[in-house]
Parts: sequence; C-alpha cells; structure tokens
Amino acid sequence: MISPTARTLLLSAFVATGTLATGCGKPSSSTGTQNAGSADSSATPGVFAANYALSSFAEAIGGDMITVQSPASDGASATSFRPDPEQIIAIQDCKLILLNGADFSSWVNKASLPGSRTVRTAAAFRDQWLESNHHHDHDHDHQHGPDGDGVDHHHAHWAAYTWLDPSLAKEQAQIVGNGLARILPGKGRMIAERSTALNAEFAPLIEQAKRISETTLPAVIAAEPNYEYLARACALDLHDADWHWNEPQPHDGMESLKQLIEATGATIILVPETPTPERAKVLADLGVEPRVVPLLADRPEGADGTFIDSLKKILDTLEGLGSR
Repeated sequence: MISPTARTLLLSAFVATGTLATGCGKPSSSTGTQNAGSADSSATPGVFAANYALSSFAEAIGGDMITVQSPASDGASATSFRPDPEQIIAIQDCKLILLNGADFSSWVNKASLPGSRTVRTAAAFRDQWLESNHHHDHDHDHQHGPDGDGVDHHHAHWAAYTWLDPSLAKEQAQIVGNGLARILPGKGRMIAERSTALNAEFAPLIEQAKRISETTLPAVIAAEPNYEYLARACALDLHDADWHWNEPQPHDGMESLKQLIEATGATIILVPETPTPERAKVLADLGVEPRVVPLLADRPEGADGTFIDSLKKILDTLEGLGSR
C-alpha cells in the first residue's frame, strides 16, 4: 500500500511531468488545489476515458459539469498508452473511469482500479463481441474474461474497436450517460436530456450502416485487422492483410499482400491514416487505392468535428465504394 506521504510525492511528480498532468478533476475556484479524488465537494468531478470515442461521449453529455482526461486528448495515443505509476494514481482518483473492455487497454491488467467507479462500456453487449485473428502484441489488450478484465482466463483474442459499429457505439454512449448520472446525482435531468440528444445522433448512422449492408460493394482489403465491427455492421467483403502498411520498405508481408490482391481482385485498401508518399507509391504499383478509414481510438488528425462526425465520414467513404 502506498503511504500518504509517498502518494503525495508521486502525485506531485505526476502533475509536473506526466500525461493527464492536470490530474483528474479541477477545483471550481482559482484558490483550490484538490483534484477529483479529494473530499472537496466543490471540485468538478474528474472522468477518465480510455479512448476518443468514450471521451467524446463523456464531453457531449457531461459538458462543463465534468473534467475529462484521456490519452486520446492529451497528446498521447490511446492505442499505445502505458500509464506509469503516477498516472495510474491520477486515474484512480477520478470519480468515473470509462474503459472499453473487449481487449482494449492492456495496462488495465496491471493496474488496481476502484471497481465501484470503473465502467467497462462494452461489457453490456459481450454476446456481440467478435474474436480477432490478430495476435500481435498491440495495445488493444489481450485481456481475458467476460469483461476483458483478466478474471476468467478465456484465451480468445477479442476484436477491440467496438465503437466502429454505430449500434454498439450508441450502447456505449448510453452507458457513459448512466455512469455520469451516478456521479452527478443533482444533474440527472440535464444528463438525461443530453444523453437522449446524443442517442438521436446515432439513428441516421445506424440507418446508413444498414443501407450499406444491403448494397453490393466490391471486395476490399484492410491494411490491418481492426475493422471487424465496422465490417459486420456494413456487411463488407473485407479481407485482412495484417500488413504493416506504413512502415519503411522492405517488409516481409509484401508477398502475402500481393497474393491477397490476386485472390480477391480487390482494388481498394482501407488504411487508418494517410499513407506516406513511399507507401502510397507501393500501393499504386500493386494496383490498389487507399481509402482512409480512421479507427477512432484517437481523434483523427485534422478533425474539427465530433466523434459522430468522424464516424459519418467513415460511412460516407464506404457508401461511396458502391458508386465506383
């Protein structure tokens, strides 16, 4: 157990140097110094969100009633986030800790988080999780168990990017709203109204995904196998290359990518961000055209809208494949 003195020293170092450096929560007046974990009831409750989708939902519903901290908005990447002990202390101090579950956030297995304040937003639809064929050691954690939390050592690797399915993202947003209502008991009506408004924004996205699923689209290749939920929602004929698409040449996955292109006849490859000029030339030489489809664990570079806006752009990109 960390002593109060050691805890104070760790927090002081964290405030000076770390990501999430402002702590989890802020005082309501300029004279306060306590964070969200303190007993000061005047502090704005701090909320930790493990990725861009969850932080976007929390901000849309909580607004200025909360302070949202997330690696996706603090200059780090949610997919590679590895909090050090000081950062974990700051996360523990948050009034609400929003995790994804479904094998996202590998650091969770090594952190002791307060169960009463921790919400795994994908746990409610565990029966809709997909198993992933992706077995590399990336950050979307290979947690095991019913909630992806290390409880039951089931050795499937779950596909992590649940929020790319608009229907599942809507459920996660609802769960975020429920969590916020619990830590802001006096703001229940406002939170309910904002949750309802956010839920309504998902309706056209869900309908668009359904429309895409009923359209005959050409086969496409995914540069990395993280689009499982998007592919299911839109009934894509998607083939995973598991190719380190943006790394310098040469790469040992090139031959398998060539074989996949020949086998599927695909001329489109989905990539999570704009390829480097060198990679773009490689793809052009292979006869495939990249389409940027961000994974939305982090805010897309240059994006000036909301998560909903970004997901709409993704669906527009996919729907456009039908007009080729």
